[in-house]
Amino acid sequence: MGAELIVRRARGKNIEDAFKRACQDDEDYFGHQEGYSGGIHTCSLEKDVTSMQKTKSYNEIDEYISDNCPKREAWGYCVEQPITNKNKVKSQVDVTPQKGTRKWETVYKAVTTWDQREVARDKSQTVCIKKARAFVEANPDVSLKVIIAKELTEGNSQCATVTYKKSTNEKLGLYKFVAWAAC
Repeated sequence: MGAELIVRRARGKNIEDAFKRACQDDEDYFGHQEGYSGGIHTCSLEKDVTSMQKTKSYNEIDEYISDNCPKREAWGYCVEQPITNKNKVKSQVDVTPQKGTRKWETVYKAVTTWDQREVARDKSQTVCIKKARAFVEANPDVSLKVIIAKELTEGNSQCATVTYKKSTNEKLGLYKFVAWAAC
């Protein structure tokens, strides 16, 4: 088992986001290979040495990292600062007008208590409870609750679309990572 010096650059909102992107790119390129592919995705981000830029050049920082960084660790620093969205409102809403009549239907749903996953439904409360009991008897480690809900059966169910509103000068930062990856 050896180690290979890896140098990667990636963009992100912050150093952690950029490291995740660099790891994903390497995993897509190299594959997993039991952690010995030689990619940065076999390392963990342990140190941000951006503050060293005040006294050292990029080459000196890279040399310092390669001399001091342990195997399977990655150290990184910011090359270009991210420009964040300074807008007061960072989202945009497009309302979809509702035309015509809407028809609602009462339904009973059996949902799991921990993640609200629906496992049974019916228009009848009694039938829904029977379905829920059968499910719990087949899966004894699951608890269900039966809830009543109104669902739209006629008409448009979408009433609005909410999207992110990017600033004109917003930009992801550029980060550089140096690591000793297992290979």
